[in-house]
Amino acid sequence: MDVQKLPKGGTIRFFPRPPDGFKPLEAEDRELRVYGFPRRPTENPELLKRWQTAYDRKLRFIRPVFRGIDWKRRRIPGKAGLKTEHGVEQSNIWSGAVVHVRGKTVRWVASEWTVPNAYPPPDGGVPLVWYSASTWIGIDGDGSPDVLQAGCDSDVMSFFGFTSRQLMPWWEWFPEDTHWISNFPVSQGDTMSCVICVDPGSTTAAEIYMLNSTNGAHTSFAVTAPNGTSLVGNCAEWIVEALEIDTSVPELASYGSVYFDGCVAGASDQTLLQAGDGNTINMIDANGKLISRAEIEDPQLVRCFYERFPSVA
Repeated sequence: MDVQKLPKGGTIRFFPRPPDGFKPLEAEDRELRVYGFPRRPTENPELLKRWQTAYDRKLRFIRPVFRGIDWKRRRIPGKAGLKTEHGVEQSNIWSGAVVHVRGKTVRWVASEWTVPNAYPPPDGGVPLVWYSASTWIGIDGDGSPDVLQAGCDSDVMSFFGFTSRQLMPWWEWFPEDTHWISNFPVSQGDTMSCVICVDPGSTTAAEIYMLNSTNGAHTSFAVTAPNGTSLVGNCAEWIVEALEIDTSVPELASYGSVYFDGCVAGASDQTLLQAGDGNTINMIDANGKLISRAEIEDPQLVRCFYERFPSVA
């Protein structure tokens, strides 16, 4: 078995490369499992059509190469009261949408979004300091101590009149470290598609599927939770995050706006969850002023807007 062990006890298992000319739309269900593709959602015509559209193209199969990102630290908002009605939550690090469940658990989450081009804050920011707008989807984290997540960081730094940018696709099962997928090709403006599926009957094993719909790059891998961690399954989310980089406080890059489309998740009772069933999350600074705002434009479409650079408390 091709397995990579992680520092805090989690693991990554690699899928074998599919044969040349492999076409997911023509493959048997068993072949999809073997080569690391999400199953056909035949129980839902809308999801099936989305699946067929995603994989009806020439694909570049990428065996992922992982590197730790020890200079970036992700956090969770902390325990929040679960809301049974639509509303707005606030966080100093997250902006986007979250749907909570009770009496059942979230088993998978999916979405696609356009990777933003990050800019320094409107005042120029601090030279030689990285700012980031991290876009991702995940399960747990809002009211639970873990979060299983995957996405892409859009980072920017200014210095001596120049601007440096980097994009870093990644995954994490918090509190495990973040793992950069260093050979997965992404450019600003690309459409990223991601699906995270928890194994049937498990709270410690899952599969992550990532597709760059713009250039056809596809990668997937199976993961297990770090020691002492199991998935609660209390929520699914679609998020823009401000990161703590090196010793700086979490500060959000100016990212314009991001649309998360096809924001759906699945519950243990086979219920289809949509972002529109949940809450928006607005990011505020230490003085309570708005940094990033989220709107649910239709049940499966979430838009996040950059509002302003946070003031210093």
